[in-house]
Amino acid sequence: MRSRSNLYTILALTIVLAKPGVCAPRFDSSDAALSGSVRDAHGVPQMGALVLLLTADATTVATAFTDNHGRYIITAVTPGRYQLKATAAFFVPASRPNVRLQAGAQAVVNLTMSTLYEAENWLPAQKRSANEPADDWKWTLRSSANRPLLRLVDDADGNVLVSSSAEHSRRATTQARVSVTSGDGGFGEGGVHQVLVLDRTIENGDGAILRADIAGSRSPFPVLPSAEVVAGYERRSPTGGSTRLVTSFQSHPELTDGTATGLQVMRLASTQEFKFGDMMVIDAGSLLKAEHLQSVRFSAEPFVRVSVRPMSGVMVEYRYAAGRELQSSEDLDRLKTPLRTLTDGSGHPLSTKGGHHEVSVSRKLGSRVLQLSAYTDHLNNVAISGTGVMDRTDLHDAAVIADPTTARFAISSANYMARGVSVSLVQPLTPSLAAWFGYDAGTAIVSEMDGTTTVFAAKKGLSSRNSYAVSGALRGKILRTGTAVRAEYRWQPERTLTQVNAFNVGDQEAYLGVYVRQRLWFGKYLPEGIDAVIDATNLLAQGYQPVVASDGRVLFLAQAPRAIQGGFAFNF
Repeated sequence: MRSRSNLYTILALTIVLAKPGVCAPRFDSSDAALSGSVRDAHGVPQMGALVLLLTADATTVATAFTDNHGRYIITAVTPGRYQLKATAAFFVPASRPNVRLQAGAQAVVNLTMSTLYEAENWLPAQKRSANEPADDWKWTLRSSANRPLLRLVDDADGNVLVSSSAEHSRRATTQARVSVTSGDGGFGEGGVHQVLVLDRTIENGDGAILRADIAGSRSPFPVLPSAEVVAGYERRSPTGGSTRLVTSFQSHPELTDGTATGLQVMRLASTQEFKFGDMMVIDAGSLLKAEHLQSVRFSAEPFVRVSVRPMSGVMVEYRYAAGRELQSSEDLDRLKTPLRTLTDGSGHPLSTKGGHHEVSVSRKLGSRVLQLSAYTDHLNNVAISGTGVMDRTDLHDAAVIADPTTARFAISSANYMARGVSVSLVQPLTPSLAAWFGYDAGTAIVSEMDGTTTVFAAKKGLSSRNSYAVSGALRGKILRTGTAVRAEYRWQPERTLTQVNAFNVGDQEAYLGVYVRQRLWFGKYLPEGIDAVIDATNLLAQGYQPVVASDGRVLFLAQAPRAIQGGFAFNF
């Protein structure tokens, strides 16, 4: 009996040792071997994934299945150049070209598979999201979720030579940034700003972020510093979705409407993203907002976005939003929110809640992305920007809220309906730089005033009309130098004072704008992690419409008054 038991033990060990992935098998010195792991974008090992080793002409050389730890191994392969591919249900296939296998060596190549939505974030569902490299960070967990699990060392021909180990673990990270900026700021952006951003990601992918912005004194105006604090939290779900909660408080003692002085705004935004395999994504949430001048106004602005992929390379999307500030979970990446508060001239904030319905179809054409959208809007109390110092009489009579420290003000337009279409094309130029082109046809507020119109009568000289806009932009990073750049020109007829397709365009997107962020390298003279930042809006000061104040001074209404800010940021 003992001899029979020993025989069974030997047979069992032989079967176990023959299984791939249990231990590294021995192979002839003239052959090559390949091993690694397959995981999803969140680092979860994928059991049962099919791994294919292919020649350059896509002929299958060998196959393997991953074990319960997501690992695979392929042995006895003729040395040469191959391509590696992994497939699994509900995932987009992952591939690695130019894998070079050497005789007598075992290469380690890991693969990361993404669901449909993660793999197709190239879809420009909201143009403004890709157009805001401001002094705010993206959520670290969003960028790290799609970070490759494998660091590759490539030769000059782009061949994979070595890789990291097959094991991967997510580590908690903490990042921080301190920046100081100043310049000819926009509405509510006066003075010298000191900004602190703390970003924390923990092992399970959840994360939190804190941003504090304090503005210095603004001589000769004896007002208290403005302040803004933003705190956010994101929780990742096992299915690839997320839950986000962001709260913020802004205090602007410099703002006035002639009746009340000092504006406070409290915001609470919550979003939930659901992913149904590789076919559908539902993104929904709401923004609760409280604004205080002389009185308080509360509002709730919900949104919903549904994205469906009917076929490969095509995305169909429906969007509804009640406000411009929050239209998707991605809008919470923008930590600094724009000020859109308006007044009725008696210290009461006005409601800017409206409605936006949009259907869009995006198509990937090789490396290009083409999108066509149709929309209908209902806009209430849209802000029209202006520049110039106003006295208290004009502020009250014309229902204007002003920032005297930057000589900027905002006046509300009448409510209006809008409908139109948009076409956009994104063309990658390098792996990190892309050109963007867009055309919008819709409705905008148009000025019918002449140079003698008073501020009080300005609203009577405004009307909604069909209009159009043409845009071109260069966005991304320049290779080698690492310069983050956004150079754009958005042209509309000069008498238009609001954006065409307002729910898809930021407040400062008009005419010539430039943003540059450059890491500074001076060897031992400066510590690492210092960036120089320049952000300019409407550099050519186009689209200005003159109006006359009660004391005879000339003021100007403009879709986006010129503003230039610059400074330095230290990352650690």
